[in-house]
Amino acid sequence: MSMTEFGYDFVLDLEDREHNGINYFTRYNVNNGEPEEVMSVALDAEGPHGRYNMCDTIMCKMPTGVTVDEAFKMCHMHEFGYETFFVDSGLMHLYVDGKVCMVKTGDIIQLQAGQVHAMASEEDVKWRGWFHDLDSFHNGIQAGKVAARLAKTGVPRDDPEFMAARMATGKDFYLCEPPVYDRIPTEEMMAVRHPDRPLAQFDFEGFSIRQITRRCENAGVSELILCRMEPGFSFSYGYHKLREQYYVRTGKVKLELFGDEYIVTGGSIINIPILAPFTITAIEQSDVYDINGQANWFPFFLNLESIRKKDPDRLNDPETLRFLKEKFNVETAAISTSLR
Repeated sequence: MSMTEFGYDFVLDLEDREHNGINYFTRYNVNNGEPEEVMSVALDAEGPHGRYNMCDTIMCKMPTGVTVDEAFKMCHMHEFGYETFFVDSGLMHLYVDGKVCMVKTGDIIQLQAGQVHAMASEEDVKWRGWFHDLDSFHNGIQAGKVAARLAKTGVPRDDPEFMAARMATGKDFYLCEPPVYDRIPTEEMMAVRHPDRPLAQFDFEGFSIRQITRRCENAGVSELILCRMEPGFSFSYGYHKLREQYYVRTGKVKLELFGDEYIVTGGSIINIPILAPFTITAIEQSDVYDINGQANWFPFFLNLESIRKKDPDRLNDPETLRFLKEKFNVETAAISTSLR
């Protein structure tokens, strides 16, 4: 799909690396030349918090002869930046703040500002990350691309003047000492989340809402909410004032936007401009994540649950839902089932 006038594709299929238009590049191990990462900035940062910044990465299996401790040499932290990673294939050692666990396909990693972390892959891992307030990551990737281009013109990658300028473009990256750690079960690592172990869950006919990260874990900027949609369930937005972005992690949905229909499969991102009415309908059971969710989804559903259980007759009055939606910045225009 070609880039739209909005600067991004409405549907970006991360699984179709040959045709999705993303420029990937490979970082190699300096000792034996084996690949360590295949990565790209799939979506650039937007706005004052740098929301929507997304990197599609293959964290390659540890090079031959490299130990887990040696792979942890890039142990680091960010003073202001926040990172959310989807582990969409593979097996990996994850270090966070003195603890190590194994993460695998289906896990989600939430790293907050100030958390020291490192990774070491036992096999190739699809490592799909979203970031906010993290200048060093976005600028670092862009700088790497520029360095590669300059190298073709004869400018050495380690040119002192270039390296000095590169370091000044993003300072929120602090390399740390090789870590000392204890191994713990994955379920005990607070940074590791899973859709089947949500922080909260609200079930309705046709869909389930699951809270994966809290707003307070993202400096108040956003929360991560999963909508598990059953076949036939749909939701629509009218002239919404917030930019919408969804990650269809599994399943298949239909997107209706600007009079066009798109069939969106697992491993794809949906990008919706502000004010653009749209509808998403599940063709099969699908896990759809509200990325950079700016609506206050958790308090909305928490309050709705109280009304459902304690005073359900209030839901007969349309004003009840209208008031809740306005109060918690929820812009959904319609859904295909009842919230009772």
